[in-house]
Amino acid sequence: MNQSKIGTISLNDFQLRDGIYFPKNYEYLNSTEQKQRWDKIGETYYGSQKIDQAEENSQIKQDYTVLTGRPGGTWNKFPVNKSVDSILEIGCGYGRIPLFLSNDKNLKCQKYYGIDISESLLRRLLKCKREYDFFTNADFYIICASAELLPIEDNSIDLVISNCVFMHIPEVQIRNLMGEISRVLKPGGKFVFNHSFHNKSCPSHKIHNFIRRLSPKQNAVYLKQYSADEIESMLTTAGMKHKCPQYTVEPTQEYAILPETIKGIRVPLAKLINRSLKPSAAMKETLAYGYSAYSSQLN
Repeated sequence: MNQSKIGTISLNDFQLRDGIYFPKNYEYLNSTEQKQRWDKIGETYYGSQKIDQAEENSQIKQDYTVLTGRPGGTWNKFPVNKSVDSILEIGCGYGRIPLFLSNDKNLKCQKYYGIDISESLLRRLLKCKREYDFFTNADFYIICASAELLPIEDNSIDLVISNCVFMHIPEVQIRNLMGEISRVLKPGGKFVFNHSFHNKSCPSHKIHNFIRRLSPKQNAVYLKQYSADEIESMLTTAGMKHKCPQYTVEPTQEYAILPETIKGIRVPLAKLINRSLKPSAAMKETLAYGYSAYSSQLN
């Protein structure tokens, strides 16, 4: 891994330890509630403990589909056999999406930048990289930090990807992040933000919002929801149209009228009811759980 001078902040402002770049103020970041929450989530994310405890020659160790599941949505539209110089992933977690894109879509890159606030998830990413060798021969830059300021050079990234992340970021921070993504994206670059925004018109979210208002302690894991127009406005304000003129904001094909859990308690039959929904064209945008945004011509 090479250290290079980049952007407003640089990887030279970070310390490389065990394959991960940490900010010099890591002690402060480590003390924040947001980071502590995601480190805790990362310790058991996607049954990681079960996988770690399995025998080395067991099927669960040999089959990466057990680890990742199959991401859907916009990833189904991603082209096969695409090559780019550089990829930036926001909220990379343990490497689920690059593993899928590399192995199933044969995506290739020369440089992969992955940023996440959770050290425990990033350590799992490095382990997955060793076990499954996705993006073979690419330089890896794994960064443990909040994504508000990206230590990436202006106009240097071909493809920015993110999966189910922005819904966890406060609105002010996400607007700053969109500006940063626009800054680092090459003119004509591409992006995929799959299932990244919660839909404000979805009945399930409205029920959750009502319950949250009754609670003295707010749940900071899921934050503000958006309409398609608000997402479009956010991207436009960030300058994304100057870098990637053609992109799409569309509702997901997952629908919900009931929350499947409330304060950690499972709602009986909610999952069955939600999965049985087959809304008309007029109701799809109302009942959609969230929105994705992506370059219209990924090819």
